[in-house]
Amino acid sequence: MFPGVERKPAPPMTDASLTYTLAQSSSLRGAPVRFRPSAPEPLERDPGLLPMLFNPRMARNLLTAIPREAFERPYRRVKALHFTYHGINDPEAIKRVFLDNAANYRRPRFVKRLLQPVLGEGLLNAEGDPWRSQRRLMAGAFTPQAVTAAAPLFARLAERSCDRTPGDGGTVDMAAEATRTTLEVIDEALYSGQTGMPFGQTSGHVRDMLAGMGELRLGLLLGLQTLDMAPPQRRARRARRILVKRMEQFIRGRASAADAPDDFITRLYEGFAAEHPREEAIQLTLDNAMTFFVAGHETTANGLAWALYLLAGDPQAQAWAREEAIAAWATGDPAQVVERLPYLRMVWEETLRLYPPVHRIDREALGDDELCGRKIRKGDMITVWPWVLHRHRTLWDEPDLFNPENFDPEAKEGRHRYQYIPFGAGPRICIGMGFAQAEALTVLSRWLTTFRFAPTPGRTVEPRADFTLRPDGGLPLVVERL
Repeated sequence: MFPGVERKPAPPMTDASLTYTLAQSSSLRGAPVRFRPSAPEPLERDPGLLPMLFNPRMARNLLTAIPREAFERPYRRVKALHFTYHGINDPEAIKRVFLDNAANYRRPRFVKRLLQPVLGEGLLNAEGDPWRSQRRLMAGAFTPQAVTAAAPLFARLAERSCDRTPGDGGTVDMAAEATRTTLEVIDEALYSGQTGMPFGQTSGHVRDMLAGMGELRLGLLLGLQTLDMAPPQRRARRARRILVKRMEQFIRGRASAADAPDDFITRLYEGFAAEHPREEAIQLTLDNAMTFFVAGHETTANGLAWALYLLAGDPQAQAWAREEAIAAWATGDPAQVVERLPYLRMVWEETLRLYPPVHRIDREALGDDELCGRKIRKGDMITVWPWVLHRHRTLWDEPDLFNPENFDPEAKEGRHRYQYIPFGAGPRICIGMGFAQAEALTVLSRWLTTFRFAPTPGRTVEPRADFTLRPDGGLPLVVERL
């Protein structure tokens, strides 16, 4: 147990505790099934950097290289080449890095090198005053009022997804469908559907680009791109060039349009143009357009896929969530749906605990500090893995089991704020968190009112740590229309 952290067990999963669902529903009868979802088994010992670099499985998927002690200790120190890494799982130390002493910790230079060709100096990569200026410029698009106004769009595109999804009891790759739906949402919500980057022409490039970005490789650590000549890296660079070129064409057209729609991207360009020369304003708009286009649909899509995977593996939880969703959609008002889904919200939060879309967050110390009683030197790397933190043995009861009751309001009261960080934390917490959660709950609940989901017999779904955490090879589920 960490000092100052009270671990409060989740309430037992009983009918009586489910006061937030339809109490008279027949589907609430019977005990739930304890479901242990797929995850790589931790290693008995730390493999070291060289075995990770030259083991294709580990380099391709860093989740397979995590030792057991990472899930049991609050602190680990690792030396790799010229870097010293401090892996922290103490919520108080995490709070210090992301909030109390956040000015001392920035995104590491090697991470900026990784993101620069795609995201430039956009919100995700910017630091200091440029970041604060961009954050203020964009904040209005993600207020609670703006998210509520987007509810009809979420509902309409969720309905479109249901219409095109087969429900004849065959197998459907619901990860691909989740990606298509969230891409449509972000395109229409922020770009008025005018990017010219539809799912069929885009998803494969995004997948290749993120897969290349997620691999451990020597060229990245040393800052020598010439060493990155493996096929995944070549595919990633090609995909990146295609995506950035298409988005740049869209941004330049929008900047020159006399009758551009009054949407997020137009307001963004106008805001930058008021403070920067035209070409610089176009570049900053492009950087952020790529940031929101990629991160804005990819993370939510993966969350939706993992939520369906968990519900397919726990028929009782799926039945409870379906009953709630049917009642919520019966109101006829899309803006009210999300507020009427307390149990499904618990499922969603538990999904992000077990499968956080952003599975690792790194920071570089700008000056000396102390974390977990250890000295931190200028230039040291701080690594926080939500994948590890959310499954840590001293912070969670039965951390590898799917249990939405972990997010019962009573259980959440006894939990440290910084032991659960699926959207990051502190001033740099994800600006689109509210948007993503409302979108996900709307789409997920609509799917549940329309389909029943079951695992594909004989198919094991494995998580892969690319730039985001995705089901390796997709998510084939048996889908039956109700």
